[in-house]
Amino acid sequence: MTSLSRLEKLGTIFTRVRDLMRAGVMKETDKPLWYDVMAAFPPRDAPTFNQDYKKDFLPEILYEEDAVRSQFYKVYSNQTAIDLTKHEDIQLSPCHRFITKYQELQREGTRLPEELFEVTAAALAEEGLVLRKRNERRQPNREKEALQDGRPVTKGLAQLLKQALDNQSKETDTSSTTIGGASTEDKTNR
Repeated sequence: MTSLSRLEKLGTIFTRVRDLMRAGVMKETDKPLWYDVMAAFPPRDAPTFNQDYKKDFLPEILYEEDAVRSQFYKVYSNQTAIDLTKHEDIQLSPCHRFITKYQELQREGTRLPEELFEVTAAALAEEGLVLRKRNERRQPNREKEALQDGRPVTKGLAQLLKQALDNQSKETDTSSTTIGGASTEDKTNR
């Protein structure tokens, strides 16, 4: 396109495009979309290579509950998936309920800040929200397990697989039984 270097020291991108169009190297139809906007509304300060930029132009925004939220996710991790497009799902999330209860207990002022986290978890457990810690695994509730033939009844996919294996073993048992000295397999082959 041109023999000019693309270093910012030789001019801004606007001046380089403008000069390419004046020299006839770049056609009017190849002009970038932003060119007319920048020509109509030039920046207050020309962007140059030696311009100092403020690195921390956005202050960090931290709320009081962010410390509690951080501790919650360290201890309990994420309990369930949340659909962020639905406001009611966010309000019913375990973390949001925990923070709300924590702030409620904090306003009462009867507890020490060190024990407030554990007291909040206990209060939510009384309300029916049981939180599992990150390292804990689910323990099956042995009292509620139904027993069938002295064995616990399995649920879900394991149950289906077990039933399929039982049916398959029953089919093989019935096909190998003998009737009158000959097996059923022998009679079907004749």
